[in-house]
Amino acid sequence: MLLIKIRETIKKYSMLEPGDRVVIAVSGGPDSVCLLSVLHALAKDLDLTLHVAHLDHMFRGKESADEALFVEGLAKKFNIAATIKKIDVPAFCRERGLSAQAGAREIRYGFLANVAEKVGAARIATGHTAADQAETFLMRLVRGAGVSGLSAIPPKRGNIIRPLIEATREDVLDYLKSAGLEYATDPSNARPVYTRNRIRSDVLPVLREFNPRIVETLAAEASLLRDEDEAIEAYVTQMMQGMFDQEEGIIAIKRAEFNALPPALRRRMFRLAAGLINAGSPALSRVQVDEALGFIAGSQTGRAMRLPHGLRVEREYERFNLSTTQEAKHFSHALAVRGTTTIPELGIEIERVLSDGGSAWETDDKNYRWQALFDYDKIRPLLTLRNRRPGDRFCPAGMGGRSKKLQDYLVDEKVPRRKRDAVPLLCSGEDILWVVGLRTDERFLPQAEAKRVLVVRVKNGDRDDA
Repeated sequence: MLLIKIRETIKKYSMLEPGDRVVIAVSGGPDSVCLLSVLHALAKDLDLTLHVAHLDHMFRGKESADEALFVEGLAKKFNIAATIKKIDVPAFCRERGLSAQAGAREIRYGFLANVAEKVGAARIATGHTAADQAETFLMRLVRGAGVSGLSAIPPKRGNIIRPLIEATREDVLDYLKSAGLEYATDPSNARPVYTRNRIRSDVLPVLREFNPRIVETLAAEASLLRDEDEAIEAYVTQMMQGMFDQEEGIIAIKRAEFNALPPALRRRMFRLAAGLINAGSPALSRVQVDEALGFIAGSQTGRAMRLPHGLRVEREYERFNLSTTQEAKHFSHALAVRGTTTIPELGIEIERVLSDGGSAWETDDKNYRWQALFDYDKIRPLLTLRNRRPGDRFCPAGMGGRSKKLQDYLVDEKVPRRKRDAVPLLCSGEDILWVVGLRTDERFLPQAEAKRVLVVRVKNGDRDDA
């Protein structure tokens, strides 16, 4: 009996709790009408409060308007409150360049979420069946999908529940017939232009010749894959804790440990990391992931690869980084002649102090990150703090006055590519006096005979972290 099967499904996947308020998505088709009737029959025993939600997508004119009236009458028949709404989904799809199916899905789930919030419902029930599960499995198999994709439709995801997910379409139709319930038929479900419809009308009948219970078999296979997928996901998530660091906008993963993993775990870990750094964006395809893994396995450091959806992967010494691509922020600030200058892009303050020669520049104030000294008579009074530009060169102290490209110096110092645009440069005109925090330019350092010494200190800026 279907009621017993649905009750077992609800218990098996912990879909409902006593006292729950449930929004039921009712399109008027056989699956949703069956769902409404079954939950209504179980509502007293399970202590449920039900609310019907129906959305007229306005794709089929009078037909869809009639379906809205049908659902409204159905809700009254079961004495259940209902929210019926009409939204111009075709216009929404045109404005955003979406397919009819993608646009309808986005609008539909947004509508259901709004209704649930309005009525205070903890759950939203949809009428997906084992047949939907089998069709989705075949669609994704044909298009190419890994374990996660083939696990298909989850019985429960967030506040969305699917009590009919283990019931076949035959179960649904038999139940409706025995209960004497009518339902609406959407003619678009028979059009061969949609892949799902062709699988339903052409592929599954052929497969039934080999296995009369093909729908149950495919649905069970999807369930099995989902269990394995969840186990692998939990294992890889735990493994990641010791292999990666997450900074602002960046996930860094240890290259040697990552490359030593089996390919399946590398793919899984990379997908998880990409999802964390670029939440909300479409998932990368298998080909895109494999290309990224091939790039990561390379030996040369300092190389980067752009991926779809604004992702960027960069090889860096002992690790590789995943980030979202961003335009470099260029900055240049003239330093105050006296006192401090705030550099907002870096969250630091620059203090300059002019003193006579000798040790007059020494101070008990150690509240600074870096400090450098310069012969004031060798530089121009106007100083700037900026980030790098093409062609920058300086003479690193300790190299006998030899000039070196700033780019080469940063590479030699193993400054990650992603951090190079944030390295502050203290400049006098076009001359770089100091690659702040790394090296001064030998030409401007004070000697024993220096009459005036310029002291430049870098402090952390004051921030309100409230």
